[in-house]
Amino acid sequence: MPDVRRVLITGGCGFIGANLVRILAERDLEIRVVDDLRKGDVSRIPEGAAEVTIGDCADPAVMDPALEGVDAVVHLASETGVAPSVEDPVTDFEGNLATTFRVLEACRRAGVERLVFASTGAAAGDVEPPIHEEVVPRPLSPYGAGKLGGEAYCHAYASAFGMRTAALRFSNVYGPHSARKTWTAVPSFIMKCLTGEDITIYGDGSQTRDFIYVDDLCDAIVRAMDADELAGEVFQVATGVETPIRDVAELVRNVVGADVEIRFEGRRPGEAYRTSVDISKIRRMLGFDPKVDLEEGLRRTADWYRENWRPAS
Repeated sequence: MPDVRRVLITGGCGFIGANLVRILAERDLEIRVVDDLRKGDVSRIPEGAAEVTIGDCADPAVMDPALEGVDAVVHLASETGVAPSVEDPVTDFEGNLATTFRVLEACRRAGVERLVFASTGAAAGDVEPPIHEEVVPRPLSPYGAGKLGGEAYCHAYASAFGMRTAALRFSNVYGPHSARKTWTAVPSFIMKCLTGEDITIYGDGSQTRDFIYVDDLCDAIVRAMDADELAGEVFQVATGVETPIRDVAELVRNVVGADVEIRFEGRRPGEAYRTSVDISKIRRMLGFDPKVDLEEGLRRTADWYRENWRPAS
């Protein structure tokens, strides 16, 4: 990475951020983190791996000094999740689209050209599978709409101000440090199995998702951050493997070794039924190739939970 030596990660104390700090630290980069700790935990960051500023990345008083001397920004900070955005769309807007705009504007003021934006497959929404970058988006939730708006602002700032931006549409990410993501499938299933509780699936279990292990996701982030020719590009980041939720629950039971039941409840609003992702663009342009299959990734994640997670008393 000849052009990128100092990286700022917003939301760097969160699930993905903590894993990204670990991977960037192995590349001997200087890392800064801005996190308000509403969802993050500074204990996730190994001592000495990053300079951490506790504060809101939407606040210029926080971001302006943090951006001094920075070569690239990875913007992970956001309100997360479809269901929470349906319950509270105002909070989702402020923490999602409005925050992304303010981070882009802070980068423009500071002269920071490179920015990688954490988007989501929910930005595409209700489209005919497989999802790819050329489909007409139809977001089903405020969360997806906010991420779609963020993609548009990234493209606009690339076009208007010459920034090298990339929006990465993350599929369903799982892995270590995800214990606070209790509304998502893999963390929920693992925690239920470890406590001997039944797994609950919302729907009949035939709905599908593309699950990507966090180290593979971080590899995609690093590739986008280092690319020189990007200007507002959008990439689907996934494995290209479509898996029914029922199969994921059964795999989790197997890797944990838990004898629990799988129960079914009604589908939740705002969620797509099927997720099938075409990752040919990111493979072609960035050389991305996910390495960790689902069973191995679930095994690594379950091992982390056994060693690091304890249920709330």
